[in-house]
Amino acid sequence: MTYYTDTGFSLAIQRPAIIARIQAALKVRKQRKALYSLTDAQLDDIGLTRKQADTEYAKSFWADIA
Repeated sequence: MTYYTDTGFSLAIQRPAIIARIQAALKVRKQRKALYSLTDAQLDDIGLTRKQADTEYAKSFWADIA
């Protein structure tokens, strides 16, 4: 089913792209949360500092989602 508006914007076409962006944002958020939960020793093993992990975790929900 296709939906049309006065401006020609098709919701049926846009919906999959929006859903994909939301899914990507949720995946990145989950990864940031996992990174934040690592110990300082684990972060050191992968070459990151606590400050870098904190900075990444503090980014907004939509940061870096294209």
